[in-house]
Amino acid sequence: LYSDLLGIPASPEVVDAFLEDRSSGAYEQLVDRMLDSVHFGERWGRRWLDKARYADSNGYEADNARGNAWRYRDWVIDAINHDVPYDQFSILQLAGDLVGDAAPLDQLATAFHRQTLTNTEGGTDKEEFRVKAVVDRVNTTGTVWLGLTVGCAQCHTHKYDQITHREYYGLFAFFNNGDEVDTTVPVAQFASDTKARDLQGELESLKQKLAERRAELA
Repeated sequence: LYSDLLGIPASPEVVDAFLEDRSSGAYEQLVDRMLDSVHFGERWGRRWLDKARYADSNGYEADNARGNAWRYRDWVIDAINHDVPYDQFSILQLAGDLVGDAAPLDQLATAFHRQTLTNTEGGTDKEEFRVKAVVDRVNTTGTVWLGLTVGCAQCHTHKYDQITHREYYGLFAFFNNGDEVDTTVPVAQFASDTKARDLQGELESLKQKLAERRAELA
């Protein structure tokens, strides 16, 4: 169960406690505890993040770090841990910014489309790589939600493929007409302002200690 649901080994203490539990529902209770663990979303979110081509850096030669990439990663983990229905899970990632009264976290879900490689090398053609990003979004969307390697139709219609050249660029047009903009999504999405203030106070204290240590190192 630990390997399958959480992806980490059980501690000896957990194993001993389970073996000593003679109640009829011991197994089911153990499963429930694992499903309630944040590690469940981490374990199974990984499968989705692989499909979404998630990475913490841009790729290519420079491969600069993406400082906020983890926000989308955590959104996926939280969605799985909160049992978000698959239809809503899909809609938010495909077009979360277009749903009625879109909340910041709904907009964050569309970072699915922002996981494409980004080339920051000198001398690159911005329009060329913008189009490459659009192509990547079409191909990834087709692979993940249609189960088709739609990229085969990028150059021409294939005799046995399920999508034509014309259909490919019809789908391409949706993404090609979208403006890529950055959105500010607050990190502190807490249930109460009191909790947010408490954590902000802790953060300021840690920032002060960090500044003091940096001063010593300098």
